[in-house]
Amino acid sequence: MQAQTDRASYEIDIQHYNKAIKELPTFAQAYNYRGVAYGNIGEIDRAIEDFNKAIRLKENYAEAYSNRGGAYRIKGDYDRAIKDCNTAVRLAPNLPEAYNNRGIIYKLTGEIDRAIEEYKTAIELDPNFAYAYYNRGIVYYEREEYDLAIIDYTKAIELRPDLVDPYNNRGNVYNKKGEYKRAVKDYDAAIERNSDLAEPYYNRGMVFILLQEWEKAKADLTIARDKQENIIIEQFRKEYENVVDFEQKHEIKLPEDIAALLIPLQA
Repeated sequence: MQAQTDRASYEIDIQHYNKAIKELPTFAQAYNYRGVAYGNIGEIDRAIEDFNKAIRLKENYAEAYSNRGGAYRIKGDYDRAIKDCNTAVRLAPNLPEAYNNRGIIYKLTGEIDRAIEEYKTAIELDPNFAYAYYNRGIVYYEREEYDLAIIDYTKAIELRPDLVDPYNNRGNVYNKKGEYKRAVKDYDAAIERNSDLAEPYYNRGMVFILLQEWEKAKADLTIARDKQENIIIEQFRKEYENVVDFEQKHEIKLPEDIAALLIPLQA
């Protein structure tokens, strides 16, 4: 449940599966795939209900166990999530999605080395599994292994150029490495693919600040704030105490109008 497509397409999928289930109520696959669609629009409890039904109809349905594990992970129920992923792996040792899901859970519970091993296994089973590269890239980024993160994000992009997050995240890596023009290019690509997301605008705005392109920075930060009211506070505070801290770390003096966008962070 990680695909990045508009909500309307998933709702159309749900309608198709509703019809299939009405015509054949014992069609386990229809419940499983409808559960995936529900998960992708954030209706996690309904997704779990469908995965439960699929498993009742098809006892050894490894894919449904893996998907239910992903749903439990989203709800923060990591014990159930791991249990389901373990079951999926036992039933289908060659199912890459189960290892990917289990890797995400290990990452969230701080078992980073185990997470990397799970992603590695998923990739070995399916070298075209874009999400496994993307998820491993996240781990490498957080470990500050930036070159490895770039390799994985780039591979994810090659496999699925329609996805937004690999571009945004690779932009973050280039930002950390001081390769600001490359970062901007990746944020551009993320925004082209989904202009409704606030984060790429925020990230690009912060890079424009570092490039001292003030008008572009102001425009992007304003858009980010309008799309998600608290994003500047939430993201900025992850790295800086306040505006003064930012200015000192980057040896830069912000214009008053740019600082005004960040001023709530000084409270």
